[in-house]
Formats: sequence, structure tokens, C-alpha cells
Amino acid sequence: MRAPLPALLVAGGLAAIAFSTDQPLLLAAVLAASILLVRAGGMPPRALLVVAAAPALFLALLNPIAGANGNVILLDGPHWTVIDLQITVEEVAYGLAIGARLLAVTLLVAAFLALVDADRLQAAAGRVVPRSALTVAIATRLVPVLGRDARAVAEAARLRGIPLTGGRPREVVRRTAPLLVPLVASSLERGLDQAEAMTARGYGAGPLTHLAERGLAPAERAAAAVGAGLVALAVGLVVADPVRYAYYPRLARVTDPVALALALAVLAAGAAASRLLRRPA
Repeated sequence: MRAPLPALLVAGGLAAIAFSTDQPLLLAAVLAASILLVRAGGMPPRALLVVAAAPALFLALLNPIAGANGNVILLDGPHWTVIDLQITVEEVAYGLAIGARLLAVTLLVAAFLALVDADRLQAAAGRVVPRSALTVAIATRLVPVLGRDARAVAEAARLRGIPLTGGRPREVVRRTAPLLVPLVASSLERGLDQAEAMTARGYGAGPLTHLAERGLAPAERAAAAVGAGLVALAVGLVVADPVRYAYYPRLARVTDPVALALALAVLAAGAAASRLLRRPA
């Protein structure tokens, strides 16, 4: 029964850091911390990485084609109005940074939804948008329901002698891809059913009432403190920008001592938060 606040501070702080800097070391630290949080939430990181990596990889590949910047040329192709096939090292590096940021934020959202108690998150969201039953139901329960359905399908397939996990990544994708659309459709349908039940019971029709929230456990308070530190770091990166990094016209030096120290601090904070928020087996 995890309260939403500590996980929100941790995931929100890491996401804010990802959007506050272009420094590769910090982006790598945020991505690593997001993977640790996904594991702490009990979600299969390998399967989630396969799904979340598709849009991130698309953006990483799109930037060298759409951009026209950089000095170190890798491939000197033709140039048209919209597409530029002159690929530079700087364009590739910036595309990888964009993709890593999108991948990290996607994993952080999934980790947040997996780490918190769905009922408490739904109750908290209902105070912000009290007349949006469908939005609240889907937003708070889509990822947990997907995870439970995926585990049930994998277990049923294993009992029938059809393992969905294990083997090469390409084989895993080939076996699991046909199940994605039915799983998402089933989760959306459950969200619609729940929204209809909430509306039928008067959700958003009158004054808000709710059960008293229990206080935060010591581990949750510690995780909230870690999250507050991450938020403060994101604010510092925006205000002071101590690790300014430029990709164009030439890549700046990556091994900045301040950036390395901050990246290690972010990684340590992510590891500590994932340990404090880990769901019981």
C-alpha cells in the first residue's frame, strides 16, 4: 500500500532532471535510475524496454535525417528540402540524447504507476479532476492492469508449453508482439467499465469525501526526502546550469568533473529510492 507522494517526487524529480539538461552523463544516470525504479515496481524491465525503446529509437534515427548541423561528417549524402542525408557525429549524438530522454521518461511514468497503490492514486487524482471518471480510471490503472494481464497470459502460455520469455530479443518480440493489441484493448475496456461504475455511484456529482490517509511509513518519508532532493537538483540545473553542454557545432567535452559528480549522485539517489519503494515480492 504505497502512498503516491514519495514515488511522485522521485519519478517527477528524475523526469525534471532529464528535461533540465543535455549533459550525456546526467541523461545516462537518469535512464539507469528509471530502470532501477521499474525493477522495484515489479515490472519486467526487459519487456518494458522493448516496448518503450521503439519511439525512442525512432526519434534517435529521425534527428540525423531531419537535422543539418555538426562538423564531423559520417555520411555525406544528398540534401533535399526536408530530408538531409548528410549525417554528422553531432546529429547522431543529439538524436541519442533525445531518445534516451524519451525512454527514461516513459519508464519513469510506468514505474510510478507500478510503485503506488492504484486506489490511493485514484483518490488523489479525483480531487484534482473530480468530474473526469474515465480519464482518472484509465490514467491510474492502465499500466498496473496491463502488468497483471501480461503476467497472467505469460503464465497461461508457459503452462501450455509456449514460453513467451527467454531466448534472443528478436524471438521475444516475435512471440509477444501479437499480444500487445489485445492486452491494451482489454485494459482500456476495464477502464471504461470502471469509469461507468464510478459515474453510476455519483463520482463527481457532489461534495468530495474520502477516507483519512494514513501517515507515511519511515521508508516512504525517506523516499520522499530523496525525491525532494532530486527536484531541488532539477531546479538548480534550470537556474544555475552548472553543467551546460553543447552538441553543435562540435561536441563538448563529456567528462566534466561536476557533471560526473552530479550523475553519480542521481544514480545513487535512484538506487536508494528504488530500494525504499520496492514492492514486496
